[in-house]
Amino acid sequence: GSIIPSEAELQKKYDISRITVRRAIADLEHDGYVKRQRGIGTVVVPKKSTRDLTQFQGFSDNAKNIGKRAGSIILMCSEVEASVKVSEMLNLQPREKVCYLKRLRLLDGKLLAVHETYISLRFGFSIKFEDFDTNTSLYDFLERKGIVLGSADETNEAKMPSSEVKRDLYLGDNEPIYYSERVTFDENGDPVEYSENSYIASRYKYNIRLKKVRG
Repeated sequence: GSIIPSEAELQKKYDISRITVRRAIADLEHDGYVKRQRGIGTVVVPKKSTRDLTQFQGFSDNAKNIGKRAGSIILMCSEVEASVKVSEMLNLQPREKVCYLKRLRLLDGKLLAVHETYISLRFGFSIKFEDFDTNTSLYDFLERKGIVLGSADETNEAKMPSSEVKRDLYLGDNEPIYYSERVTFDENGDPVEYSENSYIASRYKYNIRLKKVRG
């Protein structure tokens, strides 16, 4: 959020040419460290949170792995009737009850995402509002209930937010989100939870290692 000195100030301070200053700023902008804003100047961009897509882990574990502190603000926790889509994702009967959990997700105290999660009630327990505080991990909670998580299917895309997500994340006009949908399964392959997750795109990125397929 800080504004770096002007080109003229940098040229004078470091006794270098204007071309060198411009090239350095252009390199920083290309690498995502700064951004030019008309009428303001060149602004330092917050470092994006990174997640490795080759690993199956929750938000809290990912934050811990990159040396940051995860947090949550619980907006809603209640039993609701599953929509057609949620029923399909969790292999439920139409209108079967699920637990709906909506949380704002924080990283080092700064707002990063909103997660809307639907948890199957077929495992013999429900989730109450008081079960969660700002530091509670959903995956840790499920494992304490005896569920051994095994795998997850996830899809990701960049998109424009709905008006509700835009309000929840305090987004400006024409500001995109990074959106993911995930179905998490237990060790037996039974679906446990389905989540719709919206991230502030300017603060989040994925890291994937690709291997060449031969043949």
